[in-house]
Amino acid sequence: MRKKFVFVEGVATADAVFDAFGKDVGELFENSALALTSIMINPKSLKTPVKKKFSLEEKDLQSLLFSFLEQLIFLKDAEQFLSKICKVIVSENKLTAECEGETIDYARHKLGVDAKAVTYHKFEVKKEKTGWRARVVIDI
Repeated sequence: MRKKFVFVEGVATADAVFDAFGKDVGELFENSALALTSIMINPKSLKTPVKKKFSLEEKDLQSLLFSFLEQLIFLKDAEQFLSKICKVIVSENKLTAECEGETIDYARHKLGVDAKAVTYHKFEVKKEKTGWRARVVIDI
């Protein structure tokens, strides 16, 4: 089984850093969403009664991933929504996402650190021999 993401140490102080992987761009975005959620909560503790759908368009793939992760942080801040899984379709520089998860239940959920924002520090999206990789630094 191929890795979905790994947390990376020693890149940035007071931030969470991950490398996400995907055989294609859609899977890269899905695994990036999973890594972001994993910073804040164990995704296995989330149920999936709530669905959130959204579309985004940006000038390039890197900006699209950045905006996608920022949208997930916005949903957490504005609606207390955390995604367990996201299905993402990327075409050109547009995406449609359907994320399933739930509203934070402070009595039931054990939260980790709060993801505040995606940063451009060390941020990159790369096509590699075995698929795609993204390096993402999250301000916590």
